[in-house]
Amino acid sequence: MELVAALLTEPLVELPVDRVGPQLLATFEAAGVSFSELEPREPLRHRLWDGGLGASAPELLRWSTHRARAEHPLLSFYRATGVCTPRQIADTPAGHRVRWLAEGGRDLAAACSAAQQLAIPLRATPAMSRSFVLGREQVWGPGELALAERLWRLLSGLERQVSALAAVTAGRGVAGAQTLLTPRERAVLGLLAQGLTAGTIARRLGISPRTVQKHLERCYLKLGVKDRLAAVLRAQTLGLVDP
Repeated sequence: MELVAALLTEPLVELPVDRVGPQLLATFEAAGVSFSELEPREPLRHRLWDGGLGASAPELLRWSTHRARAEHPLLSFYRATGVCTPRQIADTPAGHRVRWLAEGGRDLAAACSAAQQLAIPLRATPAMSRSFVLGREQVWGPGELALAERLWRLLSGLERQVSALAAVTAGRGVAGAQTLLTPRERAVLGLLAQGLTAGTIARRLGISPRTVQKHLERCYLKLGVKDRLAAVLRAQTLGLVDP
């Protein structure tokens, strides 16, 4: 959790999956961890970290890339329910596991010491699905599931912050000399510059309207202004947000 908390302080415009994936692998003593990104009518984008998957790992990667969309029980569960919280295969209703069991997915995962899998979804919308999936031989116990939920809250917040900052800076990020504001403050100010209300910003970033207001107050102080319009104009002058 220390890593994710530290990442929240960095002005990231891309999700740092190559820093998070290996940490999840070690924290949960998994045989493997994957990160998947799925958009409609696009191939599944997949990244895999091998912690002991064995000789069948390349086959598992191919299955994950080409067949998981249709056969993986966790993807089936999330699509059907709209739920976006951590879940392990052992806790999904049997109906979502039919193809996984019948068409060889589970057997392949078992050959890789990853028959038990836990998803940590970061985004689940019609336009985009992003998630980490951990695999190992044993089911996850209550303490581990509680840890997964705490990490999910932090990682989901990081994903929203990264997406917002990328949007308001057109993917450029912010140069070191311009770093007057924290990444969260820049994300809030950038969304404000788009004309969003405090309530909408709060929903977009998964925080409370009161927290949004606190971030704005610190923005005013750091930028030497007294209101929203002046803050946006000052930030645009400094290149912190797009005009």
